[in-house]
Amino acid sequence: MKGSAAFLLLLAMAGCGGSDKPSAAEERAALTKWTQAADAACKKANDAIADRGFPVNLVDLDRLTVRAIADVQQASKAIRGRKPPAGSQEKVAPFVKSLEELDGAMKRLSAATEDFRTAKLDEFLPEFGGTLQRVGAESKKLGLRECATHEENVVVPDAVRAPIFAQQLADLDRRLVRRTKRLDAASTPKEAAQNLRELGDVADTYASRLDDLKPPFWARPESDKYVAALRVLGSVLDRGAKELSEPAITPAEASAFDADLERASRTERKAIKKLLKGIGATPSLGGGGEAPSEDQSQSA
Repeated sequence: MKGSAAFLLLLAMAGCGGSDKPSAAEERAALTKWTQAADAACKKANDAIADRGFPVNLVDLDRLTVRAIADVQQASKAIRGRKPPAGSQEKVAPFVKSLEELDGAMKRLSAATEDFRTAKLDEFLPEFGGTLQRVGAESKKLGLRECATHEENVVVPDAVRAPIFAQQLADLDRRLVRRTKRLDAASTPKEAAQNLRELGDVADTYASRLDDLKPPFWARPESDKYVAALRVLGSVLDRGAKELSEPAITPAEASAFDADLERASRTERKAIKKLLKGIGATPSLGGGGEAPSEDQSQSA
């Protein structure tokens, strides 16, 4: 009886036969160790990507995307390859799942950059930003500091968008310049009025098309200012066309129009220079963007 009682006492002291469940302190220690390893893997990928800088054109975008994917996949593989921390398996599972989704999204991004599919990239970037946002949200729940916690959901899509926007702007400019070159030299006030109307329409079309494009957030103020400058220039050209269509125009009216046109043109030139500088990217050499369709060329 004494032996049985001693045996039961030992079982009670061991937790009724023992338990594999870690203590609260052990759970915290295991989770801390896991998150530190995850942060280290993310930091290594972040540093490698940051060292290469932002893409400056579509060709550079494809090259850097391929390398960034390799970095992200290596970090994701290292994190997912670690054994989940004891007692915190359910806590880390959503973050690990978000990394798997990011892997797939990075592959889709690479497929679009390979063919310079600017329209497809434009369409995909909001979804890509949403995937990064989910990774960041799950990362912050775990207290991670390096895994998508620095507004990557905004910065990364816009870093991709910068060379896309630069190419789209160059393609738009090229189409509209071709349209202005089709104008014949004016020899009469009527012909001059018609040319001014056509140029005014080009300026308005440029402003409308540009307003529909998506610049990176750091170039939005300059883009908005250039749209405004184009619309002012268009209104000045339209007013000049109207005045030249009248039976007679006085020297004072002609002088006032010339001054307004010079002022509007100077503002437009300054605005486009600031916009091109503000984008932080350039068109691909040789016009690497998508060729405009026949309908687009005719409507421009």
